[in-house]
Amino acid sequence: MNEIEVKAKLKDKEAIINTLKDMGLEIHASKYQKDTIYWPNDIKDPFGRLFGRNFLRIREQKVGGEKKVIFTIKQSLENQLDSIEHEIGIKEEDMPIMFSMFELLGFYKFTTVEKERINARIGEIEICIDEVTDLGSFIELEKFGETNQAEKIRQELYALLGSLGIQKKDYVYYGYDILMHNSKNL
Repeated sequence: MNEIEVKAKLKDKEAIINTLKDMGLEIHASKYQKDTIYWPNDIKDPFGRLFGRNFLRIREQKVGGEKKVIFTIKQSLENQLDSIEHEIGIKEEDMPIMFSMFELLGFYKFTTVEKERINARIGEIEICIDEVTDLGSFIELEKFGETNQAEKIRQELYALLGSLGIQKKDYVYYGYDILMHNSKNL
């Protein structure tokens, strides 16, 4: 299964949260996430051809007093927001050795992204409301599906964004890693 997602910049995060509550959705507790993202050494242009390439991430996540560390490998498919994704929990004390292993495998530290995230769910669609340090507020809709269903799922997700009052001009077509990298390199 592949993760298909769409994303938009939010002008009024609280209004969206209230809309979700009015729909009867349960808003889950806020979680802090710090993602350290590694890219292949031969990719320097974030707008170059990224499809079919692997990207590595270590996510430190805190929910209340509980902390988890998750290693993720992603492979971009049709666009920057569609990917094959595999995750596994690791021990916090193993992070430095993992970073060293990434570098030995030919990856470099591309950027770090920190955010506060709250979640809700409508059926198989996960709704993420993110406050990303240095970037602002965003909404992400995610659903898993087969590659041949990606466009149909994307249209379903965009329709949901529209029903929440989010306009096409606010859509974002890149991951937080590229947005963060670009904001620091202007």
